[in-house]
Parts: sequence; structure tokens; C-alpha cells
Amino acid sequence: MRANPLKTEDVAREAGVSRATVSYVLNDRRDMRVSDATRERVLEVARRIGYIGSPAARALRSGRGDVVLLLLPGWEVGGQLALLLEEIGQRVAQQGLVCLRYEGAHWQGKLNTVLAHIPAACVVTFDPLIDDDSRALESAGVPEVAARLLDYPGKLHTTAIEQAGIVAAQIDHLLEQGYRRLAYFAMDEPRGRLVTDARVTAFTSICQERGVIDAKSVTVSADQFSITGALAKCVSQSDEPLGIAAWNDLAGLGIISAAAELGISIPEQLGIIGGDDTPIAALTRPPLSSVRFNLQVEAAGIAAQISTALGQVPDHDIPTAEVVQVIGRQSSNKRLISDPS
Repeated sequence: MRANPLKTEDVAREAGVSRATVSYVLNDRRDMRVSDATRERVLEVARRIGYIGSPAARALRSGRGDVVLLLLPGWEVGGQLALLLEEIGQRVAQQGLVCLRYEGAHWQGKLNTVLAHIPAACVVTFDPLIDDDSRALESAGVPEVAARLLDYPGKLHTTAIEQAGIVAAQIDHLLEQGYRRLAYFAMDEPRGRLVTDARVTAFTSICQERGVIDAKSVTVSADQFSITGALAKCVSQSDEPLGIAAWNDLAGLGIISAAAELGISIPEQLGIIGGDDTPIAALTRPPLSSVRFNLQVEAAGIAAQISTALGQVPDHDIPTAEVVQVIGRQSSNKRLISDPS
């Protein structure tokens, strides 16, 4: 292991060129005349000896950093959110930038310290910044791209996928299948409570708009006993078939298992639609209806905002496909509509 980091003179010596030429090549200076053969030789030597340029130096030369910093609040980062972040990272990389995720609430109020250590080109936020962090961004001259998934007072969501849209798709599917008595089953996940609360609120509001009378919302723990008890109580309140919009596919699977234990017929007495359309949805018995999210469309839109914030023209068209799509399966399809997936 080398005691000191490699420098441009090490690359120059190995490649047999000047330090200036190395600098032109590594900083992709196309305004300076360097032959293709020399350019390739310098790049090959840099790769071979493991030269890594200084991010701070590059930021000083270019006027901005090369890191897109994703600031995640204290949410549970998994499922569709994790896939969305991965897709954003891939699209950012195509722009020649590096994508970093900072997860958890402990960065809040300390963004000035974070920016002092990371050469950020821009910051992507998923909920509104507090005043101290907004001032830190402004002072550092780093643009913000708002990718809010939730509505906040005076600051509505900025993403194509919205929580109310997900719930509306579930409700409308159940109504189309003939269910007139509806319930929402939420999972008790402390780190996902903001999203859960948003969907429960949307469920109540949309049911009122659709004329659904006496719609129920229940929150269950991630254990079969809790789910079975809640389902038994909901079903016992009326002989009319019940349609359930579940928080996600895991909750939907728990409800299917509870129905089997209670002897409730699916979809005749009980219809269920989950969320996320994870691989498990098609493997349950009966197969679980779900809501699929077009994460490619969402990520493309956020990547385009990043390009615009950096003064660049997006190098791709944003797809126009629907971002929320119902995948109907036997858990809710009383009309036995074939699976379109």
C-alpha cells in the first residue's frame, strides 16, 4: 500500500507526457489539443496505477461538485422506495455524476456540515427542509431538487406518484368489481408512519367522494394474530361482501392467510388488493391483486429535474406511461378478469 496518494506527476511519468497533458485529459478538456492516442494512454495509465483525482479540486475547477446527494428523512428505505432510489442512481450515473444517499433524520439541521465534506452538484430532497438547512444550501450555492412524495401544508407533492392516487386506484378497482363495503388495512410501521397516515387520510376522503358509506380504516401489527383479529371484526359487521385495500402486498398476504383461517371465501365474500406488485403477489393463493408503480417514469422525471437544476438539457425524453396501474388477479376479481401482467 502506498504511503501517499498518487498525484498527477505519477501518471505523467508513467505515460511519458507532461503534467499539463495529464490534467487536460483527466479533466476532459476538449478545448486543448491532445491526440486520441495520448488521451487513451493517459487514461489507461490512470486506471492501471489507481489514480483518483481530488473531488474538492475538481469542484474548484468546474465551479460545482459531481455528487448528487439524496437526502432521505427517517423513513423505512425498502420496497418500491429502494427501487426508485436505485433507478435514480442509474440515471444520474448516465449523466457522469455520482449519486449518494444520506438516510435518517440525524442530518437534519446539520446540512452545512454535510456539504462541507461532500462536493455536491445538487441535493434531492424528499420532504421539506427546515430553515437552517435551506440557508445552508443557499449559502453553498447548491441547487435543490424537490422530489416530495407526500403533501405538506403549503407544499404539495412534486412527484408523479402520489399517495392519494395509489389509494384511489385501489378503491376504484374494488368498486368496479362490485364491492360496496370497503376497508383499509394499514401496517404499523413507525418509520413509515407519515406515508401510512397519508394513505389512510386519502382512503377516508376518496370513499366519501365515491359515496362509500361507513368505510373502515384499521391499523394492524405485522403479525398474523393481529391481522386475523381485525379481519374477523370487520367481516362480522355485515353479511355484504367486503373489499379491502391493503397497505402493501405483505399486508395483503396476511389478509389472505387470515381469510383461510376464518373460512372466508375469496373473492366471493372478501376482495383484497395490495400495493407495490412485488413478486409475491402472483404467488399467493389466490393470486393477489395489486398496484404497480412505473418507477422508470418517476425516476426519469426526477433525473430531468436534476439536469435542469444543473443548467443542462435532459438527454432523454420522459416516458409517458401511467405511473400507477392496477394489476387485477383472483383475490379481487369477482368477474374473473384475466391477469394482464
